[in-house]
Amino acid sequence: MQPRILMVISLFYPHLGGAEQQALRLARGLISRGISVTVLTRKTKELASYEVIQGVPVYRHIRTLPWGKLFGLTFLLSLFWFLLRKRHTYDIIHSHQCFYHAVLGTVVARCLGKKSIVKIACAGQFGDLKIFSQSWGFPQALNVLQHTDALIAISTEVEKELQTYGFTPGRIYRIPNGVDTDEFKRDTPFPDSSKHIFILVGRRAPQKGVDIALQALALLLTRGFTSEQICLKLYGLDYPEHDYRHMAEQLGVSSMVDFLPPTTAVKGIYTSAHVLILPSRGEGLANVLLEAMSLKMPIIAASVSGTIDVMQHNINGILIKPDDAQALAQAMEAAMQNPQHFLHLGEQARQKVVQDFSLQQTITSYTELYRKLSGR
Repeated sequence: MQPRILMVISLFYPHLGGAEQQALRLARGLISRGISVTVLTRKTKELASYEVIQGVPVYRHIRTLPWGKLFGLTFLLSLFWFLLRKRHTYDIIHSHQCFYHAVLGTVVARCLGKKSIVKIACAGQFGDLKIFSQSWGFPQALNVLQHTDALIAISTEVEKELQTYGFTPGRIYRIPNGVDTDEFKRDTPFPDSSKHIFILVGRRAPQKGVDIALQALALLLTRGFTSEQICLKLYGLDYPEHDYRHMAEQLGVSSMVDFLPPTTAVKGIYTSAHVLILPSRGEGLANVLLEAMSLKMPIIAASVSGTIDVMQHNINGILIKPDDAQALAQAMEAAMQNPQHFLHLGEQARQKVVQDFSLQQTITSYTELYRKLSGR
């Protein structure tokens, strides 16, 4: 008999964040192998309390109130009530990201004789533990989390960080994010190079280095490049506190930038462009990186956590220092001047993800872990 998995995540599809997309893909893959998976997430007014999304049963039963501490209190109480009420329907609580829901999941699992797993989405200054450490009661929460049955490290830096927080190596499992290399397989040629199209896919916030990308464009402008030769397309959500449109105007590059909304039709985004740039200040293991590599796309990325586990400089992509607009501009210029070399890097990128980061490998690793924990 296969173990039954309850995945707990604060937000879920149709939210398009990386952790949410990875959770959906993992759940779908596990179900295709005969493993029972249910997702529990936050309730929202506009979405149904229960629905099946791409074959995955989803309960939106975690309630919240928008007033200070009541937000967290109602979140935890409704989560606890669901876990208790549905205790006969799951064997393993799999928490995506390491916040209060993971702590409660660990407590409930131990009390009910279940198993618990916590997946860490990111390390460093933008990481789960760094952010969580600024919350009330973190030392006590960390003590509780020491008793979870397994912690998932998606990158080398996440694994090292978990050990610095006192987690024993025996409870840490390296399982990277994966990409469906059949779905993300190039079946169309690259667009013509009359205008070089660069894309940056991700929320428009400092973590993603959007300001670095705009500064790099400004540097290219001073070198004689125009909007007839280069275009940067930014796909993602806007945040009121980060006005990158105004920054583009100040830098004089508005005509070279398209600000576009996020979309589920991501494959078309990649295949309509020449190069993906990822000037992030921090990452877990970005879906966009794996997807683009699987599509043989040349990539210029900052050498941050997760990314450096996948990319090797000038072998399957170009790595630059974080916060270095000059280096990004130089790499973008090189991509325009030597497109054949960058296409070769894209070919190597595809080979790397097929070999080490396919979604099927990720699903197999989780399946083996679930069976190990449940004894099935």
